[in-house]
Amino acid sequence: MKKAGMTLFAAGLAILPAMAMANNDFSTVTRVHYVMDCMAANPDMNVYEGTHKCSCVVDKIAEVFTEKEFEDISAGYMYKNLPADRGATFRDDKGIKSGLKLFEETNANAYEECRIR
Repeated sequence: MKKAGMTLFAAGLAILPAMAMANNDFSTVTRVHYVMDCMAANPDMNVYEGTHKCSCVVDKIAEVFTEKEFEDISAGYMYKNLPADRGATFRDDKGIKSGLKLFEETNANAYEECRIR
C-alpha cells in the first residue's frame, strides 16, 4: 500500500509541470522581451521592482493568450497607429479589433493586479 501511494504521488508530480505549461506556454525569450519593454515603458520603477511587477504582468497575459496569439496581438497593438494604409490593416480588421480589445483589457487588469501605476 505504501509503495502504491508513493507511485501515485510521483506520477502526480510528473503531471503537474505539464499541466502548468498548458496554460502558460510563453517562451523565455518572449517573457524577457515583454519584461524589458514593460520596464522601459515604466522608468520610474527600480530594476528589482520593475522585474517583479513586469514579470507578474506577463504571467497574467500568458494565462489568457497563447504565445502565438500574444505575438500577433502585440504586433497589431504596436502598428495600429501607423498612418494611412500602413496602419489600416491593423485598425480595420474585425478579428484584430476584437483581439486588441481583449489584449487592452487583459493588460490593464494585469497592470492593476500587479500594482503598476
